[in-house]
Amino acid sequence: MAEIESGEAQPNAEPQDQVEPQTQQEIKKTSKKKSDTFRMADESAAECLFDRLRQHQQRAPDATEVARAITARINSRLTSHDKHIRQTSLEKLWNKHSGALQMLVSILETSRDSATCTYITSILRETLCLKPGKGKRLSANNLMRQQCAEDFIAMKGTQAIVRKLLGILHDKRERHASSELLQQDLLWILAPLGSRDPKFAMKVRMLGCVRTMHLILKGHFTDNKIIFPLLVIMKQLAKNSVTTSVLIRDGVISTYERIMVSLGFIPTARLRLCLDAIDYFSKNKVCCMQIVKTGLSTVLLRVFDRWDRYEGRMRLKICAHILQTLQHLCNIKAGRRALCTKKHVQTLHRFCSHCPDEPEFDGLLARVCSVITLCLKHQALPVAAASPAMFNLNPILKGTNTLWPCQDEEDNVNSDSKTVNSDADDDGPEPDLDSIEEFPDFDLDESETKSETIPEDTEKVISKSGDSIQSAIWINPNERDIEDLKKYFIFFKEFGSYNKQVRLVKSRSNSRGSILEDFLISQANIKNMTSSLNLSLSTVLGANECDNLFGTSSSYQYYKVHESACQPRRRQHGSSMITTIKKYFQGLKRIFGGCASTSCSSLKIHKDISKYSPFSSVYCTISSKVKSVIPFVKVAYPDMTGGQSQNIPEPLNQMERTACRNKLLSCVDRAINPEAYMYEVIYDLDQLCSGSSDPNTPKSLSCESFYLCNNDEQEVAKMNTFSTRLSFESRFESGNLRKAIQVGPREYELILMPDVNSNKRHQWFYFEVRNMQQGRPYIFNIVNCEKSDSQFNFGMKPVMYSVKEAISGRQGWVRAGTDICYYRNSYHYAHQRNLNKCYLTVTFNIEFPHNNDVCYLAYHFPYTYSMMMARIWHWSLQMPAGAYLRAETLCYSLNNNEIPLVTISADDTPSNPIVEREIIFLTSRVHPGESNASWVMDGTLGYLLGDTPAAAALRAKYVFKIVPMLNVEGVINGCHRCGLTNEDLNRRWCKPSPVLHPSIYHTKGLIEYLVRVWKKPPLVYCDYHGHSRKKNVFFYGCAGAESWCSNDRMVQDEPVKYLMLPALMHRISAAFALGSCSFRVEKERESTARVTVWRHLRVTRSYTMEASFCGFDKGPFKGFHLNTQHLQNVGGDFCEALTSLNDAATNVDIQITKDLNGNIVEISINDQGENSEIGVDSEPGSAPDSVLKTDSDEDFD
Repeated sequence: MAEIESGEAQPNAEPQDQVEPQTQQEIKKTSKKKSDTFRMADESAAECLFDRLRQHQQRAPDATEVARAITARINSRLTSHDKHIRQTSLEKLWNKHSGALQMLVSILETSRDSATCTYITSILRETLCLKPGKGKRLSANNLMRQQCAEDFIAMKGTQAIVRKLLGILHDKRERHASSELLQQDLLWILAPLGSRDPKFAMKVRMLGCVRTMHLILKGHFTDNKIIFPLLVIMKQLAKNSVTTSVLIRDGVISTYERIMVSLGFIPTARLRLCLDAIDYFSKNKVCCMQIVKTGLSTVLLRVFDRWDRYEGRMRLKICAHILQTLQHLCNIKAGRRALCTKKHVQTLHRFCSHCPDEPEFDGLLARVCSVITLCLKHQALPVAAASPAMFNLNPILKGTNTLWPCQDEEDNVNSDSKTVNSDADDDGPEPDLDSIEEFPDFDLDESETKSETIPEDTEKVISKSGDSIQSAIWINPNERDIEDLKKYFIFFKEFGSYNKQVRLVKSRSNSRGSILEDFLISQANIKNMTSSLNLSLSTVLGANECDNLFGTSSSYQYYKVHESACQPRRRQHGSSMITTIKKYFQGLKRIFGGCASTSCSSLKIHKDISKYSPFSSVYCTISSKVKSVIPFVKVAYPDMTGGQSQNIPEPLNQMERTACRNKLLSCVDRAINPEAYMYEVIYDLDQLCSGSSDPNTPKSLSCESFYLCNNDEQEVAKMNTFSTRLSFESRFESGNLRKAIQVGPREYELILMPDVNSNKRHQWFYFEVRNMQQGRPYIFNIVNCEKSDSQFNFGMKPVMYSVKEAISGRQGWVRAGTDICYYRNSYHYAHQRNLNKCYLTVTFNIEFPHNNDVCYLAYHFPYTYSMMMARIWHWSLQMPAGAYLRAETLCYSLNNNEIPLVTISADDTPSNPIVEREIIFLTSRVHPGESNASWVMDGTLGYLLGDTPAAAALRAKYVFKIVPMLNVEGVINGCHRCGLTNEDLNRRWCKPSPVLHPSIYHTKGLIEYLVRVWKKPPLVYCDYHGHSRKKNVFFYGCAGAESWCSNDRMVQDEPVKYLMLPALMHRISAAFALGSCSFRVEKERESTARVTVWRHLRVTRSYTMEASFCGFDKGPFKGFHLNTQHLQNVGGDFCEALTSLNDAATNVDIQITKDLNGNIVEISINDQGENSEIGVDSEPGSAPDSVLKTDSDEDFD
């Protein structure tokens, strides 16, 4: 080899400096070969050792010397100074397929030789325990140790180590140095296992080792060799509530008090582990009592008082654990009393005064302020316990079997129509008997009614799944009788009379017949009658004409729907019915004689309104007819003028940390020194409602002659008069402000009104402000909020409307406010079980644009009941050609306000019969505080009734049944969540009461009529909502594969049906966020509209559409607030998506891509029949801005 190299080098002689690097490379290659040879030899030696260990395991267990020699050799390799030997041995142990760990554990459990056990525990400690330090090799090894620990847990290694530890402690014969070393290694092994094993506490408890661990800690808390792993193990035991109770009874708090004293105030990892465990222990109230008795609370505060001497993240962790423990102590009276001493309050207040102005300390400051407010003397809200918004339900419940409050859904309470108060119809007008002549004498065939109670597909599912408990939810427990559902035919006049509807259903089910032919024959039998007349009288008759012909039809509908004995009454009054039918045909003659009308509304509230009246006059007229719990004194100027926002981009608020800190500290200072602040009541709704001193107050709640109006324009035109205080008003529709207290020159505390018949649920606000000065910041603190967090902390601003700005041409709501933040205050809940619970404050500064202006402030853009009725009236006057609109009364609310039902479609034609069109069912505003839902519905109705080719095509394709406001009483009275019964109506869909929940009862009845009588379920059901935690607009749907119920998961899912509409919405709407959509069916949502319609009424496309109160965090509007135009556009985009919805797609392939958090990232729908593909790419889903703990459940549905 050398000769060849020399021969090659002679012809081309190279310099010496070029030969040397080549020689060095050869040396490196040689050394690498030697290293590889050594490594291979070392691997062979390691493999030989483990082979000998495997052979030993197969021998008799008495081969002690062999086991000791093998384990000693393996241990020596792991502790060798040669890193290659250590690494090779570790890799063999980490290799799951080698079975080395399992062999070692088996020998450890069976061996009685202390030396062998010591060697094995030393091996396991090197294999499982993480090593401190930095470096790529060390990091990689630590990752392998973590994976090995999980494998060790899977082979029940935790139980083996605990059993061995118990055996050592109970064996009193072997008390020497080797046993102490063995115990030390076992504890160090258990420490990483406890951190990785989610069932560690349960395993220790099942082996009876909980008190043993405490005993070891009590006897060795000064032993520096094992105190750290002991504290880690105790921390893991403290996370479990059962083991916590065992340890507390065993006196663990006294032990920790001694440990804290011995550790001193040096910020070490041991101190942090102690505080972390105490934090977990303090979640138990018995433990809190022991912390107070042992004086540990004083020790904790002494450690906290030295917070400025600590550094880095250790300081933050130590302070956070102490403050969380102090918050837990405030849950008991003794804890609050112990912390409420002057010395301790000064310690906490000193932290507030000297807290560094850095973002990482903001959380600590908020916790300190929370502890101070909790431990101070309970301060109740300065209002009476009983709200003035009380509605007496006894007259409604009298003579019925209805209970209030309603029992739970699973209770077997009869909710049929026998419980209805029939006295409500005494003053009702005459009925509207359009197409009613054949109804009394018709009955369904037996074959039509045999299978009505349980659908065939449901029976199959139940028979397949067996008699499981969960199968009960597949059957609608409150399915109504066909006879009871017959009365809803009057709300489907577009399909003809009841008999015609049933004949059409039969012809549809007959394979040899044609529904089109049958319908055309029925049309030919009616001479001289136009198609529009066959649809509905109200299409041709005006409101006045209908009243003159039949009386007010809406009250008849109230009778029809609410009266359980309607059938017998009609038979008893047959002669009067014949007379009424004669009047009907007389009316038809008069119609052919030239009577015309531009209104398609039969709503009573629209009576006597001139079609030439301006919108403001119409709004005032309607608002004056509305019945409220608290009498109104005016109409709000923004609502009277349309209530739109200014169509300008408004960026989300950027939180000012300094301003929020100052407000938080001011709240604490006001709680500590209340005498330093002025408390002057400026506005008190309780007093205004109880007395009659206010000349603006109507004398009677039911006095319909009192005409409400607005004179704000005249007020702002008066001479400027400066006042030292603002004036407030909220006695108008949807208004909510109970009390205003001036606490500073320009600072006011505001208290909101709870929901009717309730003392909670405060979120929605809407009130008027006067007598302001321009350019000066006014501070508003709304002090009785209940949600534990709010979008006000994540960019949301309240909305403001200025009358002077509107007069000058800049009309509309705008986002306003600076220094916005949301925090816990010192006002405590009254009459609550959890007396230590405090309210929260949303605070913001407002600089008003003009002197002596009239401004309105609200949580979100208001949309009142009167505005909805005025908009329906407005649309009925501007009907496009060929459109069909019918607005009628579905039922009456508990306070006798109309609940409208709107039907929209195109005129019936022979080429496109209305009976063959699919039905879209939409509802909105079941939660009155979600006004954004009404703005979306306004956009939907405006699009459907627009004079555009797209709207005409949509009307020709579908029949829309819309209930635009389900909870009219909550909206009228400014509630947030409920109505007059103090119940969430979106939790009453499973078993609604016809007495207490008429809107839900009859809306569900309409859908049930379509499903069981008309035999054609709605193609889409969608309930519009507002969302207080997320941004953007998104859907909640129902997927059987993601249901909590196993029976749902057993049925084959069809994702294309419920995913097509969200995919289309994402493609069409810039505000829609596909990643925020969810299709889970959760147990606690079973009584919502979305799940009830999907499960009990078998509507596959059942959705909740959620719109944020705040704004957008993705898409083209990212970083900006929502406005009313955005919301209305969403409603129109939803209609466009319905236009593209193709129910006939059968050969469709769909693929869903989700991220690690389960959010939908992409939906790919490939229609193979048309070779078209809809690909929808989405950004990651918009998660809630914070983890909220809400008492009510408005966050979903």
